[in-house]
Amino acid sequence: MNVLIITVVGGFLPKFLMQDVHMLMERGHNVHYATNFDNPIYECNKKELEAIGIKCFQIPIKKSPLGIRSNMIALMHLKKIVKECSIDMTYLHNPMGGVLGRLLVFSNKRLLTIYTAHGFHFYKGAPLQNWMLYYPVEKCLARKTDVLITINHEDENQANLFKLKKYGFVSRIPSTGIDAERFYYDISQKDLLRERYSIETDAFIFLSVGELNDNKNHETIIKAFAKANIYKSRLYICGEGYKHQQLQSLIDELGLGDRVVLTGYQTQIENYYKMADIFMFPSKREGMGMAAIEAMACGLPLIVSDNRGSREYAKDNAIVCDAYNIEAFANAMKQLYEDDVLRKHMVQKSIEISCDFTKEKTRKAMEEIMEKVEAQHGY
Repeated sequence: MNVLIITVVGGFLPKFLMQDVHMLMERGHNVHYATNFDNPIYECNKKELEAIGIKCFQIPIKKSPLGIRSNMIALMHLKKIVKECSIDMTYLHNPMGGVLGRLLVFSNKRLLTIYTAHGFHFYKGAPLQNWMLYYPVEKCLARKTDVLITINHEDENQANLFKLKKYGFVSRIPSTGIDAERFYYDISQKDLLRERYSIETDAFIFLSVGELNDNKNHETIIKAFAKANIYKSRLYICGEGYKHQQLQSLIDELGLGDRVVLTGYQTQIENYYKMADIFMFPSKREGMGMAAIEAMACGLPLIVSDNRGSREYAKDNAIVCDAYNIEAFANAMKQLYEDDVLRKHMVQKSIEISCDFTKEKTRKAMEEIMEKVEAQHGY
């Protein structure tokens, strides 16, 4: 079977989907990849992907549904790829990847589609405009979907209300899975890593990881950090995005230039997890939140916002705050700084809970999905 993976972000496949690629190849399928390599966000080397047998295609797909011209051009490119490469199945990610990939079915009814919803834009508490814009589109395109994969229970429940293609089904996977060889708890590395990065070994480190955009809500924790005013503490925010300068201006305005650091995108993010004390994840919306799960695997207690993603793993290992409540985040920071016993308890709980989100469990779930699809359609 010829499989075409479609994403909006060029680096999405090497960051999150390599296990799926290997699984598909091991089952005898040929993998093609169409994306906007000019929008990498995550590290991406096209030549390395091609070296392992992935046939890559550049398409001008845009994340925003308002990028109509670019997305229509991308759709025309995709139609050509499907025809020339005799594509049998599309494996779709990111909302616009899911939209364009399923629009292909209107002109090629035999095309199988697997769409992973990494977090519907309509959810409990979402703005009305999200429900008005995204919900009707997903409901309509579900009819062109063979498998709709979700990564949290709320989205799974919503997906089960949609009508899919004949023999279509909904399945939930435990995220894209954490790499246990990179993300693990090892207290012995903490001081060594801090010395390498020129960080005081006795500093108390808060860490957040994520693209610098509005949804990740880093303003809230920067203001909370200032309000908490914890002695000899630091806040590191790893990631890059369009709000970098705005966040830096806020840091300077609050007089935190020597205590809050925007590190940019980090290829060895596991080192930051292993030298931190607390992980903060204040997102307004998350389908899951892989950064928080990686942090858990490295033994970090969590301070998170309340959303459908964090509800999947924020148990006895986390303090949960309203995404907009600066004081609640500040109080949580002070509480964990002052309470060694609670912090140690949460370290163990984070490690335990992270075991539910391993690559092995995700791989098993994806293999079961593929076995069912292959059996249904004679592959």
